[in-house]
This record gives sequence, C-alpha cells and structure tokens, in this order.
Amino acid sequence: MKKVLIAATSLIFLLLLAVFSLLQYRQYSSYKNRIHQNASLIFKINIDEIVKQKGFSSIKNDSRGFAVPANIFVYTLRNKSANTFFCSLPVTDTAELKLYLQRTFNIDYFNQTVQGTVWGNNSDQRLKIAYNTQTLALCYSFEKENVKDVLTELLNGKSFLAVTDPRIAKMKRQDAPVIYDFKTYSGQANFTGHTLTLKGTFPLNSLGVPDKAYCPAVFRKGLSINAWLNADLKGIFKKDIHFKDYVLERDTLLKYYHGYAALEAGNPINQYQPMVTYEYNDEFEKVEHIEQKKVKVPELTLALKGNAPALVNYLQEQSVISPDQWLNKELFPLYEVYSKNDYGTLQLSTSKIRLLPATRSASPYFIFAEIDFDKISKQNQFPLLNGYIRDLNKLELKATKQNEQTGKLELELKLNENAKL
Repeated sequence: MKKVLIAATSLIFLLLLAVFSLLQYRQYSSYKNRIHQNASLIFKINIDEIVKQKGFSSIKNDSRGFAVPANIFVYTLRNKSANTFFCSLPVTDTAELKLYLQRTFNIDYFNQTVQGTVWGNNSDQRLKIAYNTQTLALCYSFEKENVKDVLTELLNGKSFLAVTDPRIAKMKRQDAPVIYDFKTYSGQANFTGHTLTLKGTFPLNSLGVPDKAYCPAVFRKGLSINAWLNADLKGIFKKDIHFKDYVLERDTLLKYYHGYAALEAGNPINQYQPMVTYEYNDEFEKVEHIEQKKVKVPELTLALKGNAPALVNYLQEQSVISPDQWLNKELFPLYEVYSKNDYGTLQLSTSKIRLLPATRSASPYFIFAEIDFDKISKQNQFPLLNGYIRDLNKLELKATKQNEQTGKLELELKLNENAKL
C-alpha cells in the first residue's frame, strides 16, 4: 500500500511538473518573434491568465487555422501611424485559416504569390492580412496605410525585439490578463466577476491639458451618456478635416475652440422628419406629398467652449451650419441637429429647446465619461449599436493630470450578468 501511495504521489508530482513546464514554455515561446523592433504602444493579452481566471470555455474552440499562444501582442509602430495596429500568430492549417478569415473577419479578397504567401483585405481596406504556412500577420489601420513592408517582415521573421529586450523583460514580470506598455508609461487590466478594470499612466504632451479642469455645473437626471474633455488637442489634431466635398481647416477650428467640450445623451425626445409619399390627383397623375412623421430620437447635446460667434460664422461659410442654425444633414444624417451660441459656448443638440449650459464647476478629472449601455439598449437610442453593446452594462472612465507629462487613467466596464465571457 505504501509503495502504491509513493508511486501515485510521484505520478501526480510528475504530471504537475509537466504541466508547469508546458505553461512556462508557452510563456517563453510566446514572446519569441512576435513584437516588431519598432513597436511603440504594445498591448499584451495574457491568454493563459484569462483561461486560469475564466476557465477553458473563455477561449472558443472554433476551427481557425492558427494556434492561440500564451500571450498575444497587438502594437503600433514608431514609423507608422498611431492608428495602425499589428499582430502576428502561428499558423496550423492554411485551409482552415482562410475559411476562418472569411467567416470571422469578412476578408473578401485573397491573392496568392508564386512563393506561396497569401495576401488579403476586407472591403474597406482597413484590415489587411498576409500568411504563409508558418505565420499569420494582421494589420488594422484607421488610416488605410500601406503596410506591406511591415507584414513582409513579420512573415519573414525579421526585425523583432529580442526575448532579452528590457521591454519584454518588464512585460514578463506582469501577470495581469491585459497590460499595455508605451515608453515609460504602462497599465494593466483585470477581470473580477463581470467587471473589467484598467489602471495606468499615459503621456499628455500631445493633448494640451490645462492645470485646471472643469465639468458641467449641473448634471441632468436620466443621462445615458455624460462626458467631458479639457484639452486643446493641438498635438493630436494635425490635419484638415475632409468629408465628401467639405473641408474644415485645422488652424481655424483650433483658433476658435478653447479647450473644453461636454457631451450628454438624455431620454428620447420627439422629432418630426419629412416622409415622401405619392398620391393620385383627379387626373390620375402621381403627385409627391410630404408628411411630417413623428420619431423618437435620443436627446444628444454637444457643448464647445470658444469664440462661438466666429466659429459659427466659419461653419456657415463652409455650409456645415445653415443660416437658420441647422447642422447640415449630409454631415449627420441620423437626426435633426440645431445649433445655439453665445459669446463663450457653441451648442449642437437634437433638442430645439435645450438651453445653453450656464456655468461650469471645477473637476478633478480632465477626461470623464459615464455611459449606461443598458439604458441605451432598452430605450433603443442607437439601433445600429444594439448588436455591439448587448453584453455591456456600464462604463466609467476617469483621467487626471499627474504632472505636465503624465496622466493617470482609471476605467471600469461592467458587463451584464448573462454576458458570455
């Protein structure tokens, strides 16, 4: 009996040692040739830690054609746009991978080279992929940037951070499910029950954050969105805005905008929108008839601090705001939007009777956002978003200024109890 117990104990110990060794090897190998040497902002998603906290059901076992490593890295590059993100993964089956990319990411264009590399993209050209029998390289670019050079390097196993690089060594010491690393700034996210929390630091040099921050003096009841921003945005807003045939000059907008904006979404209100119908007259001729249809829309209000009269004059010159103070429907076709202004504030609102904000109060947060997704869904305020936010309950985001270079970020996202984790 004693020998049996010893043998059983030894077997259990060996199994535990084997599992531990496997997990350690998965962690080590996941860092090898996965992060480009020019990486700027890096997100590390610790898959093994997520599985440990949520169980194996948190990782769907779909046929996908690529392996899920212990850590997945998503990053931007110093020599590319900050709105362009890269990732690479090990390939296990190219046939399954192609089907998965079509099914999950709507990749609708594929082109295979003589060397066997497959290139692809989705219809809007923002998501681009390339893969061979060893590696899948992905890029998502809001700028629709040319990234073929980087994807080629990722496929060829070139230009990666060494496993001994100080940034990788720093990330290895952090076990949170999600972390980010950018120069001397970092943060981490954790899951507790149905709540995601994120805390960290980030640079302020491009935001133009003032020493004193403000928020609306009075908060209305029943808001589904309540947000404000104190920043001049000169370091981020670097290009003129082009939309269809409209051009808004960056320098003019920043000249009249004075570094404060607030956004609210309240309970639904009534608007009357024209609806075209056709009737036959006494001569049996088809005649167009316009009726005013009552529709429910969210009460959206955006307030901007600045030289409002000058800003309105400029926007009217550019046909963005009409002479009777309506926002051009081509720019925001969903609802009717009305403008009001005094010397210090421009307001855009779906409500005709919404009063201009009278005063502001001091706030510890230069950025704040509180979003009640549950209320948005129940009131059907933004029907196009319902499919994306059905698992979300509430979001609260706060950012404070630590010093001239550094901001502190705190985020809490609550999911619904029946959300699939």
